[in-house]
Amino acid sequence: MITFQPYEEEPLGLIQGMMPDSKEEYWASQALYKYKIPFEFQFQIFGGTSRRGGLIVDFLVWNPMRTPFLVHGSYWHRNEMDGGDKTNLIAIEQHFKKEAIIMWGEDSQTKDDVFAFVRKNVAK
Repeated sequence: MITFQPYEEEPLGLIQGMMPDSKEEYWASQALYKYKIPFEFQFQIFGGTSRRGGLIVDFLVWNPMRTPFLVHGSYWHRNEMDGGDKTNLIAIEQHFKKEAIIMWGEDSQTKDDVFAFVRKNVAK
């Protein structure tokens, strides 16, 4: 008799000692490691979450210059950002004087999608 095993997702691991907020962040970190892209996870600007107006950048990558890399998982879709999210994105881009790399939900449906996105858009 054949029995089917329930599907089990890959467990999330720590990224630089911190628990990621999503599987997409974890997969992105694994891709960054694979492609040997130096990064800092949960980079704080303007005091991070400890100060009003502070922000957290999912990844700060060096490719070769410091570039914010934002992971918007499956719940995010292009053109659906509200005013606060748009304001935060503008603040991040002005802080780094550089356009952020954004991985949207449609770019991160599977682990393979994430690796392909990182290879194409981050590993320059």
